[in-house]
Amino acid sequence: MDWMRFKEQFSADPVVLHRSAGSTFRVLLGWGDDTVLIAVNDGAISSIQTGPFVMPQCDFALSGSADAWRRFAAPLPGPREQDIFAFFRSGEIVLTGDTRKFYAHLMCLKLLLLHLRGRT
Repeated sequence: MDWMRFKEQFSADPVVLHRSAGSTFRVLLGWGDDTVLIAVNDGAISSIQTGPFVMPQCDFALSGSADAWRRFAAPLPGPREQDIFAFFRSGEIVLTGDTRKFYAHLMCLKLLLLHLRGRT
């Protein structure tokens, strides 16, 4: 994954800028053995760091197998693979950390995750 290109596309998306204004959080994505720390400030990605990390500072984390993320990020995901909550329900992706902050910034986070598919 080209995370710098991802950052540019996400932060330049007018839908993101409109719907995510005011969202500020740090999310740690556990993508199989890889980890990525994404900081969002006022609806735009301010930094992306790739792991490994010793003690990452994040508000919440989403962790799953590389296969689960690959299926979620597919341009046309299959049944029960279109939304992050389907993966939570099956236990393939796990949410940890401050769930209040997760739900407070859910719209911005969902837009961020949709950009993994290359579209919004």
